Amino acid sequence: MSVTLLENNRPQSKLNLWLLSSAVVVYFFVNFQRSSIPGTIFNELQSSFDATAAQVTNISAVFMYVYAFTQLVAGLASDKFGGVRTIFWGGLLFSIGSLLFPICNNLGLLLLGRVLVGLGAGTIYLAIVKEVDRLYPGKFTSVLGTIILLGYAGSIFGGLPLSKTVEVISWRWAFAIVAVLTLIGYLAFVYCKSQVKIPPIRREKLSLLPFAVVMRSANCRWLLIAGGVGYSVYYLMLAVMGKKLLEDICSTSPTVAGGCVSLMVIVAGGMNFLVGALSAKFGNLRKPFLVATLASCLLGSVLGLIGLRLQAGSWLFIICMQLIAVSAGFSPVTNSLMREYMPPQYTGSGASALNFVAYLSVAICGNLAGVLMDAFSAGKVVKDSIVIYPAGSYAAVFILALLISILAIAAALILPETRGENIYRLERNQRRKKRLRKL
Repeated sequence: MSVTLLENNRPQSKLNLWLLSSAVVVYFFVNFQRSSIPGTIFNELQSSFDATAAQVTNISAVFMYVYAFTQLVAGLASDKFGGVRTIFWGGLLFSIGSLLFPICNNLGLLLLGRVLVGLGAGTIYLAIVKEVDRLYPGKFTSVLGTIILLGYAGSIFGGLPLSKTVEVISWRWAFAIVAVLTLIGYLAFVYCKSQVKIPPIRREKLSLLPFAVVMRSANCRWLLIAGGVGYSVYYLMLAVMGKKLLEDICSTSPTVAGGCVSLMVIVAGGMNFLVGALSAKFGNLRKPFLVATLASCLLGSVLGLIGLRLQAGSWLFIICMQLIAVSAGFSPVTNSLMREYMPPQYTGSGASALNFVAYLSVAICGNLAGVLMDAFSAGKVVKDSIVIYPAGSYAAVFILALLISILAIAAALILPETRGENIYRLERNQRRKKRLRKL
């Protein structure tokens, strides 16, 4: 990396560090926005807009649909235009959407704000990965790991700290403050961008060929179901249903319920670290860890249904939610498997496809959960403008989670083990031999 001094004698490398740091500030708030709406402020949104459960969950789903589809182009855009330019435009949309969200007075404008937030947020992570690879190629793993940890901190703040904040000030003021802090981080990034040298735009055309390669691979298709669809249950409980469930069924205080959501993020982050370390320790095994984490999601879903049936206390549902959080720990092995099922030159596109399916599934699952809650809401109670849903609503959601878990486990069991080796060429040669035998 160049250490040429600028006219003001500040080294280029130091400005690049500030550039990346300001991008990480934006990424922190991406995670905050992604995990806190509507789950942490479900009741506040429903009361403010006199909305049904389906309408509230749709606020999250709209964001996730846009976020998911953005994953397909974010990696391609970062490769062609560079991570800095991608963050510049994505951060602009994200900042505008963040500022619009708390001042909206109707659901239509609110959804528009979430669309802008989703468009911008979907570009940030993959663009940061591109910049880390450019600026710190020799420390890529450690630097990216630190950035991901900071991103998880944003999700933690979307739980308990946000719950405590909205007890003191309104949700609108809370998100207005977040929007201003986001804008400050983005403007710091824009300033650093104007001071550093960035690579030129690459001349090659954008192509969707890499995604066609992903879909032609049977292994990749099964992995998209196991790792992509399987991820949706965790995010459903984290960002949509978990806090509301504890408050409605167990009369848990918003503080405790928000703390449980924050704990889910900590558990998921810890499991990602643990699964990655154990996979490396046991000869780069992938499949057992994927199946085990998905089985934890299945167990949590069953436990939730049992708790509703027995009218159990909040402790059982807190355990249930943490078991579901364990299932989010499969990311190290799913990303590794995608690399090992794909041609080496298309590994980035494989990761983009996995992200796309994961967040598309989150959006669809969130929509379905809202519809199911309304469909089985007989006996719901309205108290102080807050709708309290009965056990039947949440039983329907847990059955949905159970079915998704079974589907994901079945897909994971079909996948071949790689032990850290790229098996794409091996399987391609085997297919060629079979065709030659037929001839």
